[in-house]
Amino acid sequence: MDLRHLGLFLSVAATGSFSRTATLSGSTQSSVSKAIASLEQQLAVRLFDRTGRGVTLSAAGRTLLPRAEALLREADALPELMAGHGARPAGLVRIALQPSVAWPLVRELLAQTEQRWPQVRLQVAEGTTQQIEQWLADGQCDLGVMSRAPSASHADSSPLFSVALLLVSRPDAAPTAGGPLPFSKVAGLPLVMATAPNGGRLLMEEEARRQGLQLNIAAEVNSGHLTKRLVENGPLYTVSNGPSIDDEVRAGRLRAVPICQPELRQTFHLALGGRRQPSAAVRCIADLVRSLVGFVAERGFPAPGCGLRLTEP
Repeated sequence: MDLRHLGLFLSVAATGSFSRTATLSGSTQSSVSKAIASLEQQLAVRLFDRTGRGVTLSAAGRTLLPRAEALLREADALPELMAGHGARPAGLVRIALQPSVAWPLVRELLAQTEQRWPQVRLQVAEGTTQQIEQWLADGQCDLGVMSRAPSASHADSSPLFSVALLLVSRPDAAPTAGGPLPFSKVAGLPLVMATAPNGGRLLMEEEARRQGLQLNIAAEVNSGHLTKRLVENGPLYTVSNGPSIDDEVRAGRLRAVPICQPELRQTFHLALGGRRQPSAAVRCIADLVRSLVGFVAERGFPAPGCGLRLTEP
């Protein structure tokens, strides 16, 4: 199968037009039509439905789309894989992290990668655990830092570190004025939390069921930034980990205390996509992430009392 035909198929699917694909690819509309016809003949299916306004994917085309994307990503990654046999790691490494632990890991990761391996280019994304696992499974990212170990069929993973969950409030809120707060007290406060399945929320709901309590979910917000702003400016609380609120706590915009009876801890994992053999660059960045966890912990990540604990792989 000609990979160029698959590339033209993806372009037509994206643009909905043979003529626009011809312009973008620097070819003619006739050659694009012939390439798609050849692909359809090879696969014995119709890939596009013709309409008065262009073309749309057929049912068979929609089935082919993600596999064609994956095949071309694999082909594009071959030079990076072969670069592992050279003197120095080189190529693109795509890493996805959950927002709550992305900073300052990403800052140190970018700085040290540039210093050690200038020919390695990092592509960083933030996502939920579910999104990162799907990206690993689809081959859209090489490494993930996530609060749940992915399926073994999607990625290889190992524990990286664990963080204690904290009750977070505005600075003048009474419940966080003292020391650690029992879970039974936290459960009754008006909480802003992400929708399930979110790692921290699942831990909270499991403990609530164990104690026969009902969480007081005042609002469901799938944005760390908006959640922090709501807590900072209103009579609401949230449950988070130290890295995600470290800057705001240091600046005095938020206050946090540990949750006790029991302490709840969230374990984060480093996952390597399992769709292909990792390149030398991917292996180097994975090792760097592992080393940086200890480095940033020594530098005060997160703020004192936020409870980061390194985890043996």
